[in-house]
Amino acid sequence: MRIKTQLTAALWCLIVSSIACQEPSTVVSPIVKASPPETRARSQRVHAAAITVRFSNSGVEPGSQRLGYDRLRVSAVFADADRNDVHLLAELIGPPLQVLPGQGLDRCVRSEGPWVGQGALSTPSPRAYLQLLDVGNLSLQAGKKRLPLQISMVPSLFSAVRGVRYDGDVDYGRSWLAHGSLKLVGTGGDNIAPFDVKMPVPRPVRITHVGGLPSRRGLITGLQDDREMTLRWGSVDGQAELQIWIGAEQGRGSDWIRCRLRDDGSFVVAPTLLQNLPRRSPRQPWLVVMVRSTQTAMPGFSGTPLRLELIDSVRVM
Repeated sequence: MRIKTQLTAALWCLIVSSIACQEPSTVVSPIVKASPPETRARSQRVHAAAITVRFSNSGVEPGSQRLGYDRLRVSAVFADADRNDVHLLAELIGPPLQVLPGQGLDRCVRSEGPWVGQGALSTPSPRAYLQLLDVGNLSLQAGKKRLPLQISMVPSLFSAVRGVRYDGDVDYGRSWLAHGSLKLVGTGGDNIAPFDVKMPVPRPVRITHVGGLPSRRGLITGLQDDREMTLRWGSVDGQAELQIWIGAEQGRGSDWIRCRLRDDGSFVVAPTLLQNLPRRSPRQPWLVVMVRSTQTAMPGFSGTPLRLELIDSVRVM
C-alpha cells in the first residue's frame, strides 16, 4: 500500500511538471502592439544624422506685406538606422534645399509641387526599424554665443520611427555668421560619444537685382512679362554650392524652376523656362530664393550629415 501511494504521488508530480512545462498561449493586448517592428542584421545598420543650420535674410514674411527679420534656425535628428534608410532622416527635419544629383552648373530643371523650404515634416516609410537617438545636450556655438537646442519627441504617427528631435532658432541672428565658423557640440548619450564639430561659414548671399530692377525690402515690382530674367547677387563666394529657386509658393503643376549656378554674380533665366510658371500677380507673386550651402562630415556618423544653408529671397509682383 505504501509503495502504491508513492507511485501515485510520483505519477501525479510527473503530470503536473508536464503541464507546467507547456508554453502558455499568446495573449495579445488590444492596446499594446503584439510584436516590435522587424530589424535587420547589425551589419546593415549604421549611426546616421541629419542636421540643417539655416540662416534666412530679412524680407517680407510669406503671405503678408510685413517685413521680417534675420533668422538662424537649427534642426537635427540622430539615428541607428538601416543603410538604405539613411536618406529618410532629412524628411524628419524638413527636406534640404539642394539640387538634383548630377545637375550641371548653370543648368535648370522644372520641379513640381509646393515650396519645400518651410521645414514641414513628412511621413517617411523606412524599410526597417529606425531608432532616433538621444545624444545628450546639444548646442550650436559661435565664439562666446551659445544656443542650447530644445529636445522633443517625434510624433508617433511615423510608422517604425521612435525617438527625439532637436530644434532651436535665433531671431536677428546675423552676428552668428561673423565668426567665420559655427560649432555643433553634443555631450553624448545612447552609445554616442561626446562630439564637437566645426563647420565653415561661407559668405552670406544677397539678391540685388531681378530683371534689371533693384530689390527693395525684398520686393521687385514692375518686371515686364515675356522677357529673359537676369539675376544679380552680391558677395560672390566661389567655394560653396549655389542654387536658385523660382516659382509660386501656392500653385499647381510645374511650379518651380531649380537652377544650379556658377557663383560669378549673375545668371540669365530664359523666357521659355519662365513660361512654365503660374502667372504672377500681387496676390500670387513669384518667389525667388537663392541658397548658398556647404556640407560637413561628422566623426562616427555616415556621409556628410551637417548642412549649412544661407538664404536670401525676394518676391516678384
